[in-house]
Amino acid sequence: MARVEAVVVCLLVLAMDVVAGVLGIHAEKAQNQGTKLRILFLFIECRHPVRRAYELGVAAAAVLAASHAIANFAGGCACACSGDKLRRWSPNRQMASFALVLTWMVLVVALALLVLGALPNRKRKIAECGVVRHRFLSIGGVLCFVHALVCIVYYASANAAAREEGRAARSTAPAHT
Repeated sequence: MARVEAVVVCLLVLAMDVVAGVLGIHAEKAQNQGTKLRILFLFIECRHPVRRAYELGVAAAAVLAASHAIANFAGGCACACSGDKLRRWSPNRQMASFALVLTWMVLVVALALLVLGALPNRKRKIAECGVVRHRFLSIGGVLCFVHALVCIVYYASANAAAREEGRAARSTAPAHT
């Protein structure tokens, strides 16, 4: 039963991250279809906001955050408070710890890129001049796919470590007769 649950959680996280990635890439496409007014300097341009790009970018960020929450909730805590404790852990628990830290790093960067790419498009009709943010939405979308892979590694290794620890606890428990 636990393996079926693990497969369902992995597929759910994978599907949500893929949806978030596709939304981020489509947000970039929608933003590129907007009208550019002019490029002022090397890094400053004026363009009309595209409401659809804003909606898709925010949706991608929300789906990514929900996917991360599900993976972390289902995977449990795999954190290490000290280096000595980490060295005594099984390889699966160490991998879960490493993957957990990596998922948080990818999440922070992907969310930042998605939000920073979507925010200039939040207004309706007023052209806005600012720093060029080319590819923020699409790079954030690609990082959603990376997040999916790292989350699956995290959940699978955390699940395997929990099974190992459960077996070890049952084998060391005294028999009741």
